[in-house]
Amino acid sequence: MSAFAYRELYCPAHFGNSHEAMSAAEMRETLEEARRWGYTVYGDWFDSADLKNPLDNPRREHLLPQELWERKLRNYRIAQDAGLDTNLMLTSNHVYLDQLRPDLLAETSGDRRMFGQLLCPSKPEARELILRNARDLFELLAARGVELGNIHGFAYDYGGCSCPDCTPWIVTVAKLFVEAWGIAREYFPDVTPRLIGWWVTEEEHELLAEWADEHAPGVFASAALHIQYGDTRPKGRPRLPRGCEPHAFVHIGYNTTPTSPRDVYGIWGPVVAPDRLEGTARDLAEFGCTGYVTYDEGAFDDANRAIWGGLTSGQFATAAEVLAEYARRYLGAGDDAPAWAAWLAQWGEPWEVDLPVARAEFERLLERLPGGCLTHGSHICPELNWRPAQWEGKLRLFELQAQIEARDGWDDERLAVAGDFVDELEWLQRACWGLGPLRHAIHPHFQRPAWWAEYAEIRGLQRLSDLSGLSEEV
Repeated sequence: MSAFAYRELYCPAHFGNSHEAMSAAEMRETLEEARRWGYTVYGDWFDSADLKNPLDNPRREHLLPQELWERKLRNYRIAQDAGLDTNLMLTSNHVYLDQLRPDLLAETSGDRRMFGQLLCPSKPEARELILRNARDLFELLAARGVELGNIHGFAYDYGGCSCPDCTPWIVTVAKLFVEAWGIAREYFPDVTPRLIGWWVTEEEHELLAEWADEHAPGVFASAALHIQYGDTRPKGRPRLPRGCEPHAFVHIGYNTTPTSPRDVYGIWGPVVAPDRLEGTARDLAEFGCTGYVTYDEGAFDDANRAIWGGLTSGQFATAAEVLAEYARRYLGAGDDAPAWAAWLAQWGEPWEVDLPVARAEFERLLERLPGGCLTHGSHICPELNWRPAQWEGKLRLFELQAQIEARDGWDDERLAVAGDFVDELEWLQRACWGLGPLRHAIHPHFQRPAWWAEYAEIRGLQRLSDLSGLSEEV
C-alpha cells in the first residue's frame, strides 16, 4: 500500500485520557513508537473545558489549568525530540470559564454540533478576547521552544454560534481562523494553515470554498474530511477551496461496527479494527486523499494506532501483517505471531466472539510466550507487560457480560457478577492504563450495557447529573 504524504497522530491530552495522565517517559515511548509505525506529525489541542485561564494567574498558583498546560508543552517538546512535526488544533470561539461574560455568549440553540464555553465572535469584544487567547498560546509555545509546523481550524465540537451575524457559521469561523493564522505567523512564519471537517456538511463545504476562493485564495493547505462512524470514506465529494488538498479525519478509537453500546474509547476494553482501517486506507487512496489526522484518545487504541500507521506509511500491505509484527514486537510472540494476530483481529467484531474458544486460545498462546506475562493475583501483571493484560481485561469484561445476560432478575449472584464487571473495568483504567478521573465522552457512564440502569438503581450508582432534581431538603 502506498504511503500518504501527511500522517498526523492527533493526541488531545484531555478528559483524563492516557495522553493527559502519562509521565514524560511514557509519552516519549508512545511517540517514538508512533514514529516507528509511520506517523510524521504530532498534534494536540489546548482544550479549555472546565478550566480558568492558566495565564491569568496573579497569585502564581499551580492548579489544574497550569498543570495541564505544562504537560501539553512538555509533550510538544518530546514530539520534536522524537523527530515529529507539530500541529496545534484551534477550536474557534471556545474560551476559558472565567471569560464567559453573559453579554458576549454565543447562540447555540438548534444545532447539536455547537457546544462548549462559547463566545460570539461577531461581538467585537468577544472576538478580541478569542484572538488574544490564540496569541497567548502561540507566544507560550514559542517561549518553550516549540517549532509549530501546522495549525488546524475546527468549526464544531467545540465551537459554533448561530446568531444572525455569525450565519453561515462556516464562513464566520473561516474568517476567524485566517485572523488567528496571521497572528501565528508572527511567531512561526512558516506555519501551515489547515482545516478540520469534523461534522461539516457538504453544503457548508460549498459555502466555505466559495468564500475562500474569493477572499483567501490558496491559504488552506488541506481539509481533513469527516468520516462518520462505521464508514470508510467521507460522504459524497465535498468541494474544497482551490489548492486545498483532501485529507481525512480518521477515528481509531472504536472497533468496526458502530453497535449500541459502542465499543469505543476503552469503555469496553482495548479496541481493534483491522477490516475497517484496511478498508479506510484503500478507500481514502481511491478518494484522492493525500494525508490524514488520526484521532487517538489513549492507550486502549494502541493496536489500531499500529495498524493505521503501518498501512498508511506503506510499511505493510495488510492489517494482519501489522498485527503479527505488533505481537512480535510487544509480546515476544515469535512463531506464534500470526496466531496472535488472528486472536486480536476477532475483536473487531466483539459481540460475535466465541468467548470459550477465545479464552482457550488466549491461555494457549500466553503459556508459549517467553516470559514477562506473569500473573499478579487473578490478572496478568501490567507492570511487566500491559498489552496482554489489557486484552485479557477485555476478554474478562465480555465473559462477565455474558454471565450477567444469562440470568434474569437481580439475585445475589447476578449482583456479584455485575460488581465484578465494574471492578474489572476499573482495574483496566487504573492498574493497566494508569488513568485517573475520566470526563466527557470517554467516561464509562456512556456506552453502558443494557442491564446497567437497573443495577445502578439497586446499588445507588446514579450519575450526579441524573440527581440534579434533588430537593433542597435532601
